Amino acid sequence: MIIGGKLNFYAPGGKLSFNVTSMRKVGMGDLLAQLEALRAKLRAEGVIDETKRQPLPFLPKRIGLITAQNSDAEKDVLKNVLERFPDAQFEFAYVPVQGEGCAPAVVEAIAKLDANPDVDVIIIARGGGAFLDLIGFSDERVVRAAAAAKTPIVSAIGHEADRPILDDVADFRASTPTDAAKNVVPDVAEELYRIGEVVNRIVMRIGHYVTSQSDFLTQVLSRPIMTNPYVFLDEKQQELERTLDELRGEIARNVERETAEHSTRENMLRSLSPQSTLDRGYSVVRDSAGHVLNDGSKVKTGTKLNIRLAKGEIEATSN
Repeated sequence: MIIGGKLNFYAPGGKLSFNVTSMRKVGMGDLLAQLEALRAKLRAEGVIDETKRQPLPFLPKRIGLITAQNSDAEKDVLKNVLERFPDAQFEFAYVPVQGEGCAPAVVEAIAKLDANPDVDVIIIARGGGAFLDLIGFSDERVVRAAAAAKTPIVSAIGHEADRPILDDVADFRASTPTDAAKNVVPDVAEELYRIGEVVNRIVMRIGHYVTSQSDFLTQVLSRPIMTNPYVFLDEKQQELERTLDELRGEIARNVERETAEHSTRENMLRSLSPQSTLDRGYSVVRDSAGHVLNDGSKVKTGTKLNIRLAKGEIEATSN
């Protein structure tokens, strides 16, 4: 802390005083304040936004690794990734991980790996260290480059306290390079075991289903109808013939009954018809106008008459 002010000396009393006019942090305190200000600025701009984090691919084709060459971080990532997924492939981008050259080198490495279509995920790794050694990973250029990358980025700087700002924009923050490796690739042996368990369950279910269907088929085949199906058909044929015989008899009875009723109605109609009356010896007498005459006293002498008999007609004149 640097404090500015003015000394005052009061001679009669022998007193010395100091009036403070300014105070300013320097060293670690000043640096932390600058980082917090940068963090607040980037969050206000939307550069730091947890909702923008991308999911890590389940099984990356190629892993981009930004770290120092032959470092412990590189060895930890390679060892743990290859133990879990022996066929994993890497694209390396070696950079200084501290000092003035760190930030620009990391920015260039991010751009290079992000432009490679074969790289599915990028790990930025360093095996911890003093806070000042990690300051390059809080550089605004590095943070903005990581936030703008289309490829998911894993930050594995390995510093729990006073973590770098890179952790805030990374899609996944790993506590160590080893933790990064375990989260970037699945354990193939474990996955194969799980697949084997699923396959075994499927095989067992299929076996149970086949057994149950086989038992059901055996039961069906053991039924009498299946041992001699013609017996069933013969029974049904006999039932059909009986039904047809009953139907034919019912139809014949209905026809006979309707025929008798028709004859009765026909005879009744015939007995009531005018022709039946004529057949019994009666006749119908009409005048020349065709009017039926039923009262002889009203017929004048000389009136021409038409007499209708059962068979034929007679023309006559009244006396």
